[in-house]
Amino acid sequence: MPRTRAHDADLVILGAGCAGLALAARLAEGDSGLRVIAVDVRTDYADDRSWCFWAGPDHDLRSIVHREWSTWAYQAEGEPARTHGVDGATYQYIRGADFYARYRAIIDASPTVELRLGVAAGSLRAVDPAEGGGVVVSTTAGDLTARWVVDTRPRRTVALLFQCFSGVEIDHGGALDLAALGIEPGAAGLMTGMRADADGLGFVYVLPLSATSALVEWTRFSPAPLRASAVRAGRDAALSSLGAPLGAPHVRILREEGGVLPMGRVPDPRSPRGNRFSRFASVPPAAHAASGTHGHPESIPGVVVAGAAGGALRDASGYGFARIQAWARDCADRLARGEAPVGHPPEPFVRRQMDRIFLQALRAHPERTADYFAAIARGVAPARLLRFLTDRARLSDLLAIIASLPLLPFLAQLPDRSRALATNSARRPDLVRALPRVRRAPSAAPSRRPAVQPAVAPEPTGDALEQVAS
Repeated sequence: MPRTRAHDADLVILGAGCAGLALAARLAEGDSGLRVIAVDVRTDYADDRSWCFWAGPDHDLRSIVHREWSTWAYQAEGEPARTHGVDGATYQYIRGADFYARYRAIIDASPTVELRLGVAAGSLRAVDPAEGGGVVVSTTAGDLTARWVVDTRPRRTVALLFQCFSGVEIDHGGALDLAALGIEPGAAGLMTGMRADADGLGFVYVLPLSATSALVEWTRFSPAPLRASAVRAGRDAALSSLGAPLGAPHVRILREEGGVLPMGRVPDPRSPRGNRFSRFASVPPAAHAASGTHGHPESIPGVVVAGAAGGALRDASGYGFARIQAWARDCADRLARGEAPVGHPPEPFVRRQMDRIFLQALRAHPERTADYFAAIARGVAPARLLRFLTDRARLSDLLAIIASLPLLPFLAQLPDRSRALATNSARRPDLVRALPRVRRAPSAAPSRRPAVQPAVAPEPTGDALEQVAS
């Protein structure tokens, strides 16, 4: 791909978090010869997040998998836990520090890919084709000109729901009462202690990292983003209920993480695709390109929006890490072949509609949210549910999920009300109510606890899905 002298780089990547860093590293690993500059406002990386995904034993991030579990639990408060497992797949955990270190080392070894930290990007504008074309990026370190721009920066999002979470990795000295959540030895707790009220769902996410340490997160679904302090208060209350109160002599904080994930994003009507997210770099007529537009990034020729802001997260779950890694590989391969960068692929129609209907039902009946998730965990075979969560669901899997849920509340959500609901949610004031202390899970009879089930079809050998903590 030729570069004119006016270009500082073939590609500028805005934001060097999960998506931007992954794309830069994939290009650094290849031999495309493209000049790439990635900029990020942070001055350094911290161990402030983690990612998990289901995968088989062989994939290219295997060397930085810190811990894995062959079984995982779902549990609604007052009910026995449902322990799932599928042959050929484990739930794998990557620490942010290890992810950043691996990809930074790859970039540092490349003569053509550069990471510039402490640089904030501002506006974008198209360059007149008569002057060489491309895109000018305004930054705090001066303008950068490139043929292509991939923008992975986070931005405010309008969505049906928001998944707000606060987590802490602790050394608890063996005091954390996992049995209170029905979590068996050797299992991860994905959605445990689930309970709901008029404001929505709350649950505890627990990854036992050793006999004396764990990552514990409190998660709340809300129509509007919640204040971090309110979510931290829920986390601290859950830890106290589980015998590991922060501040106690036997509990030591190792690190913290938290965030807000949009669920059921409503597309920006200003985007060039109107009602959906753009996958390919916009290429409007030359007259438009010459106008020096400062509008929506996707309306500028040569610009692609990716990462969470570009539709990487699964609407109904907030999962996105594996989808981001798959996109980075695809986008890097296309660039190496001389093609334009691409965004994330659009969600298939059936999956998009199922996610929308499910989220609208959660908005319509927030007090029943825990019941809905518990019904899926109880009524859907582990292999079927895993395929659904990892974007590989068959028609029979979708029918099984539908059959596990009450029919009428979901039939009522067939009309698409997402834009009206999301617009209303943006005006809702901050809200959070204290939920009851975690109540101990009743012991399940051995016959009711599912064992690891054989996969109905071969499971993936590469990464598939995760909880994004970003």
